[in-house]
Amino acid sequence: MLRLLKPSKKYQKTFIEGVEEIQRIDEGKGMDLQRLDIKAVKKDFFAYLRKLRDDENGFNLPKGHVRNSDFWLIDNDKFVGKVGLRHKLTPKLRNVGGHIGYIIRPSNRKKGYGSKILALALKKAKLLGINKALVTCDEKNIGSKKIIEKNGGKLFSRSKIESGIMELRYWVKT
Repeated sequence: MLRLLKPSKKYQKTFIEGVEEIQRIDEGKGMDLQRLDIKAVKKDFFAYLRKLRDDENGFNLPKGHVRNSDFWLIDNDKFVGKVGLRHKLTPKLRNVGGHIGYIIRPSNRKKGYGSKILALALKKAKLLGINKALVTCDEKNIGSKKIIEKNGGKLFSRSKIESGIMELRYWVKT
C-alpha cells in the first residue's frame, strides 16, 4: 500500500538503504539526501528524526531557512522516496527550490512514484494554506518536468541560475 508518512524509526532500514542508493547513483546532484551524512544518521537515527521535527516546527533553523515538513513515500513498508514541503517562500526559494522538492530512489524511478509523491505533497500543501505551490526543476530533468506538468503545473518562467543550469518554475494549484 502506497502512503505518504512522517519519517519514523519503523522505516529506518529501508530509508538508509534508499539514501545510500541515491548517493551512489545521483552523486553530486546537490539535493539534501545526496548531501546527507548517512554515517551520522546511522549512528544516531533519533537525532536525525529530531532535526526533521525541529525543521517542521521552526526550531533552530539556520539563517535564511524556512519551516519544512518532510514526508516519506512508503510502498509495502519500504522507503521509495522523500518530499520536502517548505511552508513559505524566501526570495532564494522563489528562484530555486520552490515550495516542494522530491526525490525517488533510483530503483523505483519511471514507475509512477514521482507523479504520486507530488500529488500527495500538493494535498499536504493545501492543508498548510498554500493554494498555489511553486515547483522548480532543471530544464534537462525531463522526468521531473513531466511529473510537474502531469500534476497541473503551469510553466511561468525559466532562467539560468548561479550554476549555469536553466531552471524551470511552475505554479501548481493545490
